[in-house]
Amino acid sequence: MENIIIKDLGEYVPGKFNSVSLNKLKEFIVVPYYIDWYKSNQSRKVFPLFLQELSDLNPTSFQLPGILTRNPFFEHAQIKYFVAYASDKKPLGRIMAFVDYNYNKQHNENTGGFGLFESVQDKNVARKLIDAAIDYLKKNSCNKAVGPIKFSATGEIGCLIEGFENKPYFMEPYNAPYYSDFFVEYGFKKENDWYAMNTDAIIANGYMEKIEKMMDRVNGTRRDTSTTGFEIRNVDFSNMKSEIKIIRDLYNYIWNTGHHPQQVVITDKEFDILAIGIKTIAIKDLIFIVEKDNVPIGVSVSVPNVNEVIEEYDRKNPGIPSKKFFSIRDLKRDLSIFNIIKTRLKKKKFAGLRIMILGIREEYRKAGIDSKLYYRTFKTAKDLGFTHGSGSQLADINLDIINPLFKMGNKSMTWRVYSLDI
Repeated sequence: MENIIIKDLGEYVPGKFNSVSLNKLKEFIVVPYYIDWYKSNQSRKVFPLFLQELSDLNPTSFQLPGILTRNPFFEHAQIKYFVAYASDKKPLGRIMAFVDYNYNKQHNENTGGFGLFESVQDKNVARKLIDAAIDYLKKNSCNKAVGPIKFSATGEIGCLIEGFENKPYFMEPYNAPYYSDFFVEYGFKKENDWYAMNTDAIIANGYMEKIEKMMDRVNGTRRDTSTTGFEIRNVDFSNMKSEIKIIRDLYNYIWNTGHHPQQVVITDKEFDILAIGIKTIAIKDLIFIVEKDNVPIGVSVSVPNVNEVIEEYDRKNPGIPSKKFFSIRDLKRDLSIFNIIKTRLKKKKFAGLRIMILGIREEYRKAGIDSKLYYRTFKTAKDLGFTHGSGSQLADINLDIINPLFKMGNKSMTWRVYSLDI
């Protein structure tokens, strides 16, 4: 392909420089709609809400309370956005490159990240986009590039390499199958893999029956004292400020001391934004905090798979979105989807469940409380009418969570994170 133009859509450096605008971000966000593979019968792509994606990528000070926010990630990170165009101004692909100062300080590295990569099936387009990202990271003193990643392991991470026939759940990355070839041909090496575990009522029933039999055998015996003092309770929405702090502290401790690559301590502001987003689609019955003698030691956060609603709406209302930030049609799409989600939440009419956070402090896992937490999560989901679910994204080295969850379901997707010494 000739006349490939790489357009700079803006750069943000905290306290120093900003050339990013909401119009440029929207131009970046709509690029996947021009990838032909997503229009094929093989694709299971589900496009995110525009306002959510804008909020995630927004380093500017412009905000609309309750609608559009600024991502606090940009208080400690710089970023640059690129889009590839053909000579006829048709989008061909995109990529972002960023440097997270907190990550490098925590891990004592000079690593840069890249993510949200999209490209038509042309290796020249892909190479030019990757070149742009690598050049930016080099100019900012990075000696290693890692990705694709949406900022950290807390976000969407990896390039899908297996499971293209499966529909992605909420916040699970989905890309064209030829993307991995681009990274390998460029010279990237495997850093690590991440998995999704899918389960359904039949598989979960088998697991729950085993746990019930185990609890029946243990009940009233000496081993029963192993879980004495433990309590699994639901989150208290009326006391959200303190509950968010509990979950944040657990998350930062468990996920930054265990086997979780690409992880970094999430700041208070970042977690507050994440928690607010989760609360808007959450069902209280599916958020648990585990306590030992009234001290929090574990957490489970699951949410309905809102991709069901997005997919259904977009199928009935197809079309290419506007590249401009303000678009009545695009705003109507987001608000319509959000209203349908709220209605279904009230009626609890979702089929799929996304298990987002599930962990116990390591020193308490042998007590058996982890199995009881898994059991409580699955049984509650079944009682609420959920028929299937996905536990993701699970790091390949995190055997403490992979081994038990894969007894409850089957691997449905594999994402790969690549790295390149630069």
